Amino acid sequence: MTMKALFQNAKNAVGSTSAKVAAGAAVSVGMIGNAQADASAAFSEIQSTGADMAGQAWPVVAAITASLIGIKLFKKFANRAS
Repeated sequence: MTMKALFQNAKNAVGSTSAKVAAGAAVSVGMIGNAQADASAAFSEIQSTGADMAGQAWPVVAAITASLIGIKLFKKFANRAS
């Protein structure tokens, strides 16, 4: 093998390696963007689910509060009556 052939082989190896690195970087950037979009969609879904659950909890909280006030008033009037 001549020196020229060795340099040509080295040049081809470097060229293909840099192409592989560039392709790998492009794929990585695409994957990161895709993962970010998936995470954003997941957080949006969690936020909407949490808002729905909070909306469903308010009637229960109001009922419990009204019941506790009613019990305290009943005790107060029952103690005064006896």
